[in-house]
Amino acid sequence: MLSAKKFAARSNQSFTLPHIGIKIRRMLDNDLVGAKEIGAAVATDPALTSKLLKLANSALFRFESQIDSIDKAVKIIGGEALYNVIMAETALSAFGHFSTDVIDLKRFWLQSIYASLVAKNLAKLAQIRGSGRFFLIGLLHNLGELLVAVQAPNLATRCNAYTTKTPPWIMQTQVLGFTYTDCSAELMRQWQLPSNLYQPLLFAHNEEKALTTRENGLTYIALRAAMSMVENEKYQINQLINPNALHTAGLEEIDVEDAIRFAYMEASNLLDIFQPKR
Repeated sequence: MLSAKKFAARSNQSFTLPHIGIKIRRMLDNDLVGAKEIGAAVATDPALTSKLLKLANSALFRFESQIDSIDKAVKIIGGEALYNVIMAETALSAFGHFSTDVIDLKRFWLQSIYASLVAKNLAKLAQIRGSGRFFLIGLLHNLGELLVAVQAPNLATRCNAYTTKTPPWIMQTQVLGFTYTDCSAELMRQWQLPSNLYQPLLFAHNEEKALTTRENGLTYIALRAAMSMVENEKYQINQLINPNALHTAGLEEIDVEDAIRFAYMEASNLLDIFQPKR
């Protein structure tokens, strides 16, 4: 049976991280590079430029004046938010590249969007430094499902047979020997993304690990919240989350409820900006 590492390696051969993502990440990590230089790099990609301006002028940021230049957009939304746009675009491209009839792609995309918004909002409420990265952790968390569905559709079909008593991550472990988030984390590692983006995913469905750090606890909560949102007839959020994980993450039940409401409201904005195939 293939491992998460082998599934990711096979996929990385056919879909690699776009050069613009690598370039912008290096520029952001260089203190000598300013918004003007970053804006010039973004300007070489018309599609990315369009989405960046749409995002800067969207309800997500709610600025009073119109943002009409890339430099201004970079300054206002910040470099990390820009990187989120790039990676969201990368995720959308990957979703299209690994498109398959084996899974419900609409459910898959909504689950990814919900997880990204819930994770980002919870990280902000918990006052975790660099909270913006949790948007990407949520957005990319389930890429592994696509990788398995394309390479081993029969196994993905078996994983889809989760029930109220056997949630998806348990079913995945029984069928594959690993979870989809394990596979996602491995692909992100092979893409050479920052380790703080994929390490929390390695423990996303490990309840014991979720009680050890705030980052692990928050990721665990956000991904379960997203699952309850797309499968609300099967799962209630309080059935999926260990209350102790809330304490570990520095959160309360009302914070999760607020984050879920926020995600429901803002999901349509992201769908409009990135316009995924439905």
